[in-house]
Amino acid sequence: MSLIKRFVKLSIFLLVINNVTVAAQDTSYRFKNFSQKEGLSQSTVYSFIKDDLGYIWIGTKDGLNRFDAVSFLKFYPSNTDSNSISNRSIRALAKDSDGYIWVGTDGGGVDRLDPKTNQFIKLCDLSILSECVSELNVTSLQIRGNELLIGTRSRGLISFHLVDKTFRKKIETSSTIWDIASTKDNLWLATSEGLLKVGKDQTQNFLPADNIRAIKVLENGSLLIGSKDKGVLIMELQSNRIEVFSNELSEKEISSLEIDESKQLWIGTDNNGIFITDNLGKVIAKLKAPKTSNDTDLKNNSIRTIYKDENGLIWIGLNNAGFSNYYKYRYQFESFSTENTNRRLSGDVVLSFNELDNGNILIGLEQNGLVVHNIQKNSYYSITSLSDENVIAVLKDSKKQLWVATDGSGLKLIKDQKELNSIDTIENLTNESVLSLHEGSSGLILVGTYKGLNIIKNGVVQNRDFIPDYLQDDRVLAIESLNEEEYLIGTFSNGLVYFNNISKEFRRITSNSKNNSSKNETPERVQSIYTDTNGRIWLGTYSGLVQFDRKNEQFNTYTTANGLPNDVVYGILEDSNNTLWLSTNAGVSNFDPEKKTFINYSIQDGLLSNEFNGGAYFKDSRGTFYFGGIKGYTAFNPEKIENVSLSGEIRIHSMNVDGSIINTITAEDIEIQHDQDYIQFEFSYLNFANADKYKLEFKLSGLSENWIPVKNRRSINFSGLQPGEYEFSIRALNNLNGIETVSKSIPFYIKTPFWKTWYFSVSLLIILFGAVYSLFRYRMYFLLKEERTRNKIARDLHDDLSATLSSISFFSEAAKRNQLESSGKFLQRIDESAIEAKEKINDIIWAIDPENDDWEAFLTKCKRYAAEMFESKDIEYQISFGSSVYKITDYSLRQDLWLVFKELVTNVVRHSEATNVRVSFKKKKSVLQLLIEDDGIGLKDKDLDKGNGISNLRYRSDRMGAILKIESISPSGTRVVLSISV
Repeated sequence: MSLIKRFVKLSIFLLVINNVTVAAQDTSYRFKNFSQKEGLSQSTVYSFIKDDLGYIWIGTKDGLNRFDAVSFLKFYPSNTDSNSISNRSIRALAKDSDGYIWVGTDGGGVDRLDPKTNQFIKLCDLSILSECVSELNVTSLQIRGNELLIGTRSRGLISFHLVDKTFRKKIETSSTIWDIASTKDNLWLATSEGLLKVGKDQTQNFLPADNIRAIKVLENGSLLIGSKDKGVLIMELQSNRIEVFSNELSEKEISSLEIDESKQLWIGTDNNGIFITDNLGKVIAKLKAPKTSNDTDLKNNSIRTIYKDENGLIWIGLNNAGFSNYYKYRYQFESFSTENTNRRLSGDVVLSFNELDNGNILIGLEQNGLVVHNIQKNSYYSITSLSDENVIAVLKDSKKQLWVATDGSGLKLIKDQKELNSIDTIENLTNESVLSLHEGSSGLILVGTYKGLNIIKNGVVQNRDFIPDYLQDDRVLAIESLNEEEYLIGTFSNGLVYFNNISKEFRRITSNSKNNSSKNETPERVQSIYTDTNGRIWLGTYSGLVQFDRKNEQFNTYTTANGLPNDVVYGILEDSNNTLWLSTNAGVSNFDPEKKTFINYSIQDGLLSNEFNGGAYFKDSRGTFYFGGIKGYTAFNPEKIENVSLSGEIRIHSMNVDGSIINTITAEDIEIQHDQDYIQFEFSYLNFANADKYKLEFKLSGLSENWIPVKNRRSINFSGLQPGEYEFSIRALNNLNGIETVSKSIPFYIKTPFWKTWYFSVSLLIILFGAVYSLFRYRMYFLLKEERTRNKIARDLHDDLSATLSSISFFSEAAKRNQLESSGKFLQRIDESAIEAKEKINDIIWAIDPENDDWEAFLTKCKRYAAEMFESKDIEYQISFGSSVYKITDYSLRQDLWLVFKELVTNVVRHSEATNVRVSFKKKKSVLQLLIEDDGIGLKDKDLDKGNGISNLRYRSDRMGAILKIESISPSGTRVVLSISV
């Protein structure tokens, strides 16, 4: 090669190196950014505060926002709602010991917000005094004990006592009070006209010519001062001596100061981004928004406020760019792409890695050749001889030579690392698309191609006659040494193949397990093979991570069911703790073989993409791991990855019941009517650091005890629930270890309709039983009544007719025996008996006929009968019925009373020889009284209990429950009184 050509080549090489040097960038500070695109009400953020429920409240130029890590709930003034916020521009926020949020607005004064109800009360409405200015331009707020300190624009410092509800003007000043800090004995005010020290007896002004924007009391008792004109100053409070804190910041316009968990100071500026210093003022990091930014860069250099919450997250309010938050353990992986290297990395699809002896990293790209990353200079340059190649694999052998596998251009050899562009091509490969490289014993190079296995010895491809046909036609994806003689070969179609280089034996390995489950199936498409420190063999396959038991030739497969993020495993690396790091199609996973647990990492942890490539994995001499994917590559030291997680809070904040909203934060003993069919729970998972590390699940106890994944939902609906007690629960499971959980539950009760209550069922049974029993009694009553009627008729027929019929029979027999001339009197008797029998039958029929159920008809019958009988014997009579008698409704007495009445009248007519008779029916209270009195011959005392007639009278009286009294009267006659309760 001529001297001119050498000079030109060297000049081009040096020019390339010179042009690709990348300016140092601090990639350890990466942010999660939010703007109006995500739902923020306005893009300029002035203030933050975290409430006791776990929500972040964000004050903007237009609206107050409640942020739950996913969505924003926005608050604006409303003329129709007296409980709405006073003004749209929110400049300051503070939280008191009772959990109330105090909201300082620009023109609307101060409001008190109850985060549990989202209701606002104006400060003037809280005051017990009338002296209140409602249109204050509030610029700062601070809670000091029971005192709310209000910094304003041009109206000084105002104090409101939270207990007494009274105002007190503390400082009169026409300047703007930007910030408030307090020490034991003094208040410190950052104003537009200097730093004010407010003591009990006096007020001093330091730096009166300076616009002081922020102040912060340090742990050592010093006061940090952020100035718009002089950068950051520090004041020793004992001596009041003020010095420059950092010369590098002396000309910066400071807007905000905050101290993080590591005691580092975050300094926000008006137009120069953020500076992070130690406590001595040394700048550790400069964070600025790049002209071409990615998702995790700071979005604006104009900082309005910086706030550290109780969990150590840093919240940064930006001017016209929303806000950012920073969590130390969120983005632990450093990733590189054409974008974040300012296109110095010439391609994003990374296929392979290796390391030069000088510590620089070789990066194989798709269609962009082989690139060298200078770690010290953080620069990139390409090996020009391979600039257009697809570099599938790079092997550094024991002689320090570099073997470069390409897709379509065969195998390249770089013999001298100092001459990277001096490249030889290996001839006689079975295929020019090389997929894998491995150095075996005695300097053998095993080469896997699209057409099987090649073996190179001393730079020459060896004879392949001993290689079986099935392997010659397959793609060899991975090769691993077992010892100096034996190898394992991972293929595309034939799974795992055993090869002995001494005996030239090849054997496809299939599982000898008697268990035919999918965990023990022979794997296909083996992408990588790795033997760990403990001698265990691991396979990265398209069916998961597979552990190969060589002794028993069995496979044990780990898949997504076991915690793997994806079943495609490309690369396997082992760290110093003997855990495995896997690249997959769904991020990076850390597997502990002893615990058999996975910890998964994704874009949320700093990866540029979750999709990686086969063969693109490497561990360098410094212990740094590299995984290549479709959007660049990720580099990290596994020893520095800290598995720290914040569990956050779960808040079930509302319950929608058929359109009626219940505040579940304040509600107790929730009861729902049985006909309210639709129930929806709204909840928030308040994890602002690493919510992706938790899996949300819900269950409804009372319906099912199974936990159901929530995924990305923030509301859960139910309908058609039966009455009863329920408990709705949400829990967050930490996928780092599967143990730590945070949960929240809301019990509620769906009322049972009255017709499904136990007391209704019991009452219904009682009523039903009572109805059945009543029906039974009613039926039995009529059956018994019918039986009694039949018995009564039978008895009456027997009593009244038997004698008469016997007489008829007797007279008939007598008429037959006697002569014809004497038969007349017997026939006369027969006729009389027949008439008597007919009358008795008529009486019985009349008594049982329902048509005669009329008391008036009964009395009429009695009167007619008595009159006819008395008139037949020419007996004078008086018959009288009282008017109350006609009101009797008890018809059951009719028959017995009729027969008694008839018997008494008949006895008077036949036996008394009376000439006068008095008959009366009358009712006194509840007693019916029948009186029959005659002037006949009367009855002797010995005859009162004799005779069938009197016996029948007493029998029927007893059956009616009546009292029968028969007595002779002086000088002659008989009186019969029958008394019946009605």
